[in-house]
Amino acid sequence: MNSPRHRLTMLMFGILLGLSACSGVSLSSIGLPIFTPGAELPESAVEPSTAAVARIRAILLTLRSDPELAARVPAEIAVADAALQKADSSQHDKINGPGLLYVAERKAEYARTIAEQRALEADYEALRKQRDVLRPLSPG
Repeated sequence: MNSPRHRLTMLMFGILLGLSACSGVSLSSIGLPIFTPGAELPESAVEPSTAAVARIRAILLTLRSDPELAARVPAEIAVADAALQKADSSQHDKINGPGLLYVAERKAEYARTIAEQRALEADYEALRKQRDVLRPLSPG
């Protein structure tokens, strides 16, 4: 891969990238794709904040759709809903929006995790009681 042609290609790409950063030459205007971290998303792409809100709504919808889990954490679901509403209303805020989205997602995941934990604890208690009933009395 260290052929002279490869080095020349990399050198030209580096020069073009440097020019685009310093003098405003746009790589897309000369037909090259943009690979920089600060590149704008294509117009057809979904904004990250909109995708995050949709992901959080999906977590809460999945949690609510299982009545056994939803009944175990109604307060946590309400807190996650409130955080989601606050994050959704300020998703265009460049300073606070990302942080509010992060908090809302963590609260939704917390509600789901606590619901699953409580369901597993209830299953454990039921199995423990079954074991105690089935365990033969020890001779004594």
